[in-house]
Amino acid sequence: MNSRSIGSVLLIIGTTIGAGMLSLPLIVASCGFTMAIVLLVLSWSVMYTTALKLLRVCSKYPLGVNFTTMMSSRVSKGYLVFFSVVYLLLLYSLMSAYTTQGSSLVEAFSNIEVSGKSDVALSAIIFTLVFGTLMFNYKISDYANRFFVALKFIFFAIAIAIMLFYINPKYLDRGPLTLSAFIFAWPTLLPSFGFHNIIPVIYEYQKGDIQVIKKSILIGSLSVLSVYIVWVLLALALIPQQGLHSYQELYVSGNNTPAGLSMQIKTLLNSNMLEMGLNSFIHIAIITSFIGVGVSLIHYVKDIFAGYGKQISKKALCLICFVPPLIFTVFYPKGFILALQYAAIFAVIIFVYTPSFLSRKSD
Repeated sequence: MNSRSIGSVLLIIGTTIGAGMLSLPLIVASCGFTMAIVLLVLSWSVMYTTALKLLRVCSKYPLGVNFTTMMSSRVSKGYLVFFSVVYLLLLYSLMSAYTTQGSSLVEAFSNIEVSGKSDVALSAIIFTLVFGTLMFNYKISDYANRFFVALKFIFFAIAIAIMLFYINPKYLDRGPLTLSAFIFAWPTLLPSFGFHNIIPVIYEYQKGDIQVIKKSILIGSLSVLSVYIVWVLLALALIPQQGLHSYQELYVSGNNTPAGLSMQIKTLLNSNMLEMGLNSFIHIAIITSFIGVGVSLIHYVKDIFAGYGKQISKKALCLICFVPPLIFTVFYPKGFILALQYAAIFAVIIFVYTPSFLSRKSD
């Protein structure tokens, strides 16, 4: 594999494995470990297949295209407008979620006392300026992402090493609690493997080399699946399905959030090193996801303007891509979960249905 192929693999990993990974055990806990793995593999296979379908559609167009160009000759204008709105809402929802968390990260490291919207705005602007500048050059984005993904895995490895000393394998024997657990879990898991927004970028970055890109997609997505399986295994072997300090208790108390799960793990293990590892992983995951989604948003906006025969300046791109998430962060500074919930709805439409639809149209 050449350098760009490695960068593409890590871009897929960095974009896909975000802070939302911590919520996976909460989604599948009521299914039991065995069925949780089945659902993860099933979700990966669906999203991997649709990713290849999207790549196949990309291969019929010149470098630099995105969904707007690929769909313009295949659907009606009304549907194209509908799709553009939904896709922009997806990317803006993700950018808003990561900007919100990035703002909190800046506040934590700079000791900014948040007393009003102006303080939230300042920390969000600092985060956007520092990491947004990495997105306008693919090579810079690639190497910045490589650094943060490597750092992310170091802290993840620290967390895993500590958790191994506390797991109870008997917890993994528990089966599904209800049939409805599957109905809830599977659609919720699908967006966890959503990296399709970055495929047009990788297609351009790797000069349209389809065979090499296919290999990058396979290795990147399998790496994501492997990390998810390890995390779910450890989390389900650490906390019981029912009883005291269990997943059921988290749901009943309303603490079934990534923060609630982290607090439960901290309570059980009482390890400062584990808390440091998990928190560092979350913070860095926010940065890598922000870079990946930001690059794909910039690429898509460029394609929209190219469809009208116009070029857009970097200043206008910055305003279009970064101002809406900043506004959301100022008015909903604790809106991380809210933004991700909206993103999950849009992701299923974009990442599952659209590649299949476009692939059929190209036959």
